[in-house]
Amino acid sequence: MTADRNDAREGAPKRRPEPEVRWTYVPRLAPGDYPAYCRSAKIYQDRVFKRWVCAAQFDLLDENLKKIARLTWFLNLGSGDKPQVTRRRNYWAAWVKANGGPPQRRDRMSPRIFARRYATVVVDDTTRDSRQELATKELAYSVIRDVARWDTGGREQRGAVSLSTRGSANSEFNRDLR
Repeated sequence: MTADRNDAREGAPKRRPEPEVRWTYVPRLAPGDYPAYCRSAKIYQDRVFKRWVCAAQFDLLDENLKKIARLTWFLNLGSGDKPQVTRRRNYWAAWVKANGGPPQRRDRMSPRIFARRYATVVVDDTTRDSRQELATKELAYSVIRDVARWDTGGREQRGAVSLSTRGSANSEFNRDLR
């Protein structure tokens, strides 16, 4: 009897097809500064690490502004019941840089300040693996370390329009702000 006939017999275990293992290929980029477009930014609770995270998703662009990769920039917002921002967190510095200045009292520091904007991002390789051990060259992958500068949006561009519409009563004051 052949193996096929044995499988067809009653009581014989049926062969199951091996499941397809999928993964998302992300090209490894040379460390350096890259132009990028922030597609979206949102805050979510990471239940594995028991913390709040802001995830800003960037399309990295080449010199012709064609997409070469998609990377996510993660900013920690604490492990409390609600996301917390203090001046010591990276989120604070990133938000202030994106906004063009510190928040006003009424500002809520929304992650929308990052979304739908062009920036220059700093890309580097990971230095640690999932077990926090030094990553080998084969296990390293590209990550966004920081945003070097925001090329669109922010307070400077919004402020220039509103200052010019205020009139000439405070023209010396307005000139100093520009």
